[in-house]
Amino acid sequence: MADQLAGLRAARERENLLAMSREARALLDAKAPLGAVWGEVAALALEAGDEYGAREAALRLVEAVPAHVDSWLWLATCEAKLGRFDAALDIVRRQLAGAPHDARLQRRMGRLLLEAGRPVEAGRHYREALAVDQSDALAWEGLAQSKTFTPGDDDIAMMEEWRLGYGEATPAEQRAILSYALAKAYEDNGEFDVAARRIWEAAAFYRGAVVFDVDRHEAGVANILRSYDARFKDLQEEAGLVDSRPVFLIAPPAAGASWLASILSREADVATLHRDNALFWMASAPLGDQAPEDLLRALKADGSGILAEVGRTYLSYVEERAGRVRRVIDASSTNELATGAMALSLPAAKFIQIRRDPKDLAWAILKRRFRRARHWTYHADDIARVLASHDRLVAHWAELFPDRFLVTSYEALASDPEDEVRRLAFFAGVHPDRAAEAARAEASLFERDPVGVHARAGDRFAPVEAALKRAGLV
Repeated sequence: MADQLAGLRAARERENLLAMSREARALLDAKAPLGAVWGEVAALALEAGDEYGAREAALRLVEAVPAHVDSWLWLATCEAKLGRFDAALDIVRRQLAGAPHDARLQRRMGRLLLEAGRPVEAGRHYREALAVDQSDALAWEGLAQSKTFTPGDDDIAMMEEWRLGYGEATPAEQRAILSYALAKAYEDNGEFDVAARRIWEAAAFYRGAVVFDVDRHEAGVANILRSYDARFKDLQEEAGLVDSRPVFLIAPPAAGASWLASILSREADVATLHRDNALFWMASAPLGDQAPEDLLRALKADGSGILAEVGRTYLSYVEERAGRVRRVIDASSTNELATGAMALSLPAAKFIQIRRDPKDLAWAILKRRFRRARHWTYHADDIARVLASHDRLVAHWAELFPDRFLVTSYEALASDPEDEVRRLAFFAGVHPDRAAEAARAEASLFERDPVGVHARAGDRFAPVEAALKRAGLV
């Protein structure tokens, strides 16, 4: 059985995401008798960015090991990744019926309900988890995200009691999670100085537990900038696949990309690819790390047709999960790194860049715990340097492909969401009135995370401002 996964594991060793997807699908097509090992296939397909393939592997897993709760949780995870929240909720609900006092299941139900936009119901499940274990930091975090705190809230006192009670033996991540939850609670109450103290405390816990190589990140960005110069662009300008469906959003974290993607996709024939999706990054695996030598090697091996093949592969994965829609709004967090490949492999695609004031952006990033690893978000200098790299990349793409770029800002969206979204909708080719109506109805984002949010930190913003100055952002 181990030999049957040799190709998949080897593809992972090579860090070739597309090969991982294809190896996983080959196992699915072969109907390999893998039993519980289908869980590994599902995990590796998800790691590759192939969420549809991961779901198929999870279905095989529940067929092979139906009595194990983790089989069903894998399937629920994959359904949620595909945006099928009703199916995911139904799966976990059935598991909870047999184990109502399982804190992990209660937390999973709460998380799915939060992602589905049902915070009140989510809060009830997080309270059930806390009834099992009051020290559960993840349950406190979920509860904090499910409610708005008010002065004198007993939940704050309880969280503070656990914060002080966690000993040195408590894992740093657990302590960080609780501090982030408390920061959100104090911010709800308007106690911004206390919130800022908890934010720095949480970030310090994470800094001690995770590592981010910002020098390596900057070197990778420099390689991409060297690869996609004007000469290369002119040589490959007609090598891609002409298809006007994709609209890529390019934005750093905490700049409103998920919100805008949702607003622009209110028609039945417009699909959204969520922030965590990596479909294009997976499809572009034949281009390697996109350093000059990688691109030269790929083009020599497959000719200029490789760019069209990248576009074709991407769209085939999109159609598999969304059908043949009229537009695809792709908000992936990897878009800034892949824009050169996107623009050449899909020469009719469009790009919307979202900017945000660097002070607000940096503080909004620092004060948030990202559930998917973003190890650069816990240190002011890492944040500033990554944001500076982002700006360099996007300025380069806008210079190379000026007719295909439209720029907006968080501040413009907050100031006049209807008119600004209408302008973006015209550019994207989606119904402007429907998008504007959705923007008007869902503008509460800009109340929760307002323009000028960095001012709430007061004097505690000074280390971030100093880092932004060192990076040349202010």
